[in-house]
Amino acid sequence: MMMKKLSAVALAVAMSFSLSACTLGSTSWILKYGDDNQEVPTGIYVQNMYTAYSAAGQYATGGDTLLESSIEDKTADQWIRDTAMNLTKQYLAVTLKFDELGLTLTEAENTNIQSMVDSVWKSYGESYTLMGVNRDSYQKMLEYTAKTGDLFQHFYGEGGELAPTEEEYKQYFNDNYDRTRAVSYAKTSVDTMTEDELAAAEAELEEGETLPESGKAQAEAALARLQNGEDMITIIKEMEAEQEQDSEEETTDGEETAEEETDPSEYDNVVSINNTSVPEVYRTESHAMAVGEVKIIESDNYYYVVEKLELDPDGSELTARKSSLLQEMKSDEFDAMVQEWIAALPELTVNEKTVEEFSPEVIDKRQNG
Repeated sequence: MMMKKLSAVALAVAMSFSLSACTLGSTSWILKYGDDNQEVPTGIYVQNMYTAYSAAGQYATGGDTLLESSIEDKTADQWIRDTAMNLTKQYLAVTLKFDELGLTLTEAENTNIQSMVDSVWKSYGESYTLMGVNRDSYQKMLEYTAKTGDLFQHFYGEGGELAPTEEEYKQYFNDNYDRTRAVSYAKTSVDTMTEDELAAAEAELEEGETLPESGKAQAEAALARLQNGEDMITIIKEMEAEQEQDSEEETTDGEETAEEETDPSEYDNVVSINNTSVPEVYRTESHAMAVGEVKIIESDNYYYVVEKLELDPDGSELTARKSSLLQEMKSDEFDAMVQEWIAALPELTVNEKTVEEFSPEVIDKRQNG
């Protein structure tokens, strides 16, 4: 879902927006709740409105302007309004659940938050005020972010009632990650030529000229060396040495520097099958390989000679990655839990005057002048 990708503290982007001379925020609250009419301050909604407006630019399609566009099955205007309100209700739901469970922010968390507020307000306090966000609302949003993280740890961290077992961690890690070593060779013009085209290109060469070396041929040669028992690290180091020789200037004394010993694990790639920064073909094909297997994986631009390794022979990799793995394993479940808290909120009164004062159109005009 798009909602989980939004950061409720993304108001920093608003610092690049143009600001009018008048201060927005003639109303002090956006939501009232409970028998004693407790209030969620307007500044919370304003921060969420800027977050929603900024996010809309990533998802909008069609239309000459953002507000004339569509997102999913809504107009951009309605999507921004709904997203800002959902984020504001999420703020309230998290805050109430945090209090209900008797949790408190740590001294370190409070100190860090106060330090950030002091720093931001010293540089941007006037701008935030003009936008309709006072210091208290800004601090409350930072506290909300910390409380969200603490609630996640309360349920899923070590000792939490929904914490994964050690076996669940291992299973997830084994199912979603791979360890490989690889050397890559860029494709050249030779790799895209037919036999006839290659012959024609060779015939046109001037004396002393050569065609670029085939990336595929280099990859096949490296693969053959591995299949004959050579080590992948040896091949990688040879390539590194060649690259250094091409770029390094000769030392004035002509002495060679001693080669430093390196940890073999430095050449290992531990990659999630969901890591989109790695070519999909590399992720999918290496995931299907057996431990100890070597093969060539071809992408659009490279030939990768890949060796599949045992993922976590001593358990240290899992231990080092537990925090990030926990986020991957349980963030969707936690997001669903928060949505349940939102659904269980007490009856809310929405301040429609605040909603209109900070409409997407108003925010759009403030950005575009």
